[in-house]
Amino acid sequence: MSDAPATPRGYTNYVLGIMFALTALNVMDRQVLSVLVEPVKQEFGLSDSRMGLLTGSAFALAHALAMIPVARLADLGSRRNVIAVGLFAWSALTALTGSSRAYWHLFVTRVGVGACETVGSGPAQSLLSDYFPPERRGTALSIHASGGTFGAMAGFAIGGLLADAVGWRWTFVCFGAPGLLLAAVLWWTVREPQRGVFDDARADEAPPSVAETLRFLGRLPSFRHVVLAASLNAFVNWALLSWAAAAMMRGHGLSVGEVGARLAVSMTLSSALGLIAAGALADRLGRRDTRWYLWLPAAASVGAIPFVVAFLLWPDPAQAFWLVVPGAFLNSMWVGTYNAVVQSLAKPRMRAMASAVNTLISTGLIGQGLGPLLVGILSDRLEPSYGKDALRVALAVAVFAHLWGAIHSVLASRTLRADQRARQA
Repeated sequence: MSDAPATPRGYTNYVLGIMFALTALNVMDRQVLSVLVEPVKQEFGLSDSRMGLLTGSAFALAHALAMIPVARLADLGSRRNVIAVGLFAWSALTALTGSSRAYWHLFVTRVGVGACETVGSGPAQSLLSDYFPPERRGTALSIHASGGTFGAMAGFAIGGLLADAVGWRWTFVCFGAPGLLLAAVLWWTVREPQRGVFDDARADEAPPSVAETLRFLGRLPSFRHVVLAASLNAFVNWALLSWAAAAMMRGHGLSVGEVGARLAVSMTLSSALGLIAAGALADRLGRRDTRWYLWLPAAASVGAIPFVVAFLLWPDPAQAFWLVVPGAFLNSMWVGTYNAVVQSLAKPRMRAMASAVNTLISTGLIGQGLGPLLVGILSDRLEPSYGKDALRVALAVAVFAHLWGAIHSVLASRTLRADQRARQA
């Protein structure tokens, strides 16, 4: 299983580091708008519903439409090249967002960023799965995914500080610049690995068609349930990422800089540590029973609920930011482990597509697509009754989607081992 020609450990870790940075910039560049909700909203005179559309659905729609064709390109050709070009394009569009003069300018640039950022999921996960054997993929893909939480941390902390110092427009320019440099480094230093090197697969094996891939994955009950579990957990995570800063600012009268700095440490750093811990623990427990890749995140998501709800509704802001630490640690433990399950169910030449289908549904359509928008709508509806606390109440309601997600994770565990054997057939 893992006796393929070895790539030096130092180089595989270097590639993982590049993919970690890629994911950090991926989330940082989409997250920064969430920190800038209040100044952008005030300048353009927008409602919470329209901001929810901008921070969530506009990005997610483009993400969804581009996901499958980009994954297909990665399964057919060089994943390294696809990733580098996409990274360059989304970074340039992030910088251009700062020149927006109307709402539709913001909308168009966010759509462009959403389309190009698809390279950070399916193509990147597929590439890493050919650098790391199955028994190390949980850790590798969790570290890769944890880059997103560090990116969110940078979005909160650096975005808040820059917004106070140079305004929201130059903040976008500053956020777009690092990706242009990383794209060049990735292009010149990362090698395209042999496909299926750990899976007894022929490097020249013809990839299945999109229809064949979708039929194969659709027949696996565990894949269907993992996608549903990831969707419901992503709904909670993206709602929090998009609205937590604004909720704390309105509910406690804090500035952009204050909220950004506090959330960077209390929520996003804790989330990153929990995600990495989940991957390492799942790899260890998974050697005895692969179902731990599903049981562990199910338990963690349920355990996060009381802490996150308390953080949102607690009257004292200083205490609230302490309460979110354990909640955030547990809240994202599902990301890397579910990605590892998806990769373990897909054949080598359909891995980018399998990840794309999962991300398309869980993040594009439901997580980021509906989470910010529905919370924004609910906040507008609750405002007559709850005033400035309406957004906090709306977010607290959304957190309970974790319970539903845990049910699907447990259901997926019932057929996981049989479905993993089907991949070898």
